[in-house]
Amino acid sequence: MVETRQAVLAGQACCAGENPVQAEPAQAGKKIVVLLATDSLGKGDEVLGQHIVVNFIMKMNEMKDDLWRLILLNGAVKLTAAGSEALPYLQELARNGLGILVCGPCLKTFNLYEKNQVGEVTNMLDIITSMQVAGKVISLT
Repeated sequence: MVETRQAVLAGQACCAGENPVQAEPAQAGKKIVVLLATDSLGKGDEVLGQHIVVNFIMKMNEMKDDLWRLILLNGAVKLTAAGSEALPYLQELARNGLGILVCGPCLKTFNLYEKNQVGEVTNMLDIITSMQVAGKVISLT
């Protein structure tokens, strides 16, 4: 049944068909998932928006143990590639135990699959499961 459901989802959803990631349960609803779907935050000045997203990632460690996972979709997957200004901060977060989920088909769309340097390449089912298990989801799109 699981294989059949995954096969159906693979044909219907972005990020389906990548390597599944085990979802550990959030503790007492306190764990936070941050969903980031862009490599530039805000509207107006694109360069400023890129600096803002890097600064946001750099400061995520201030969330301490409440931060459980970071999910990167769409343009945000560019932040995981070699040469990204955000990459050292993402690698530090991962070394400190943050689960980072990276949309596999998004990496493929931007021709970055082989250049990904951090996180677990995953699928939409795992992303949805992480959001469902988390006590809180913060979405930046």
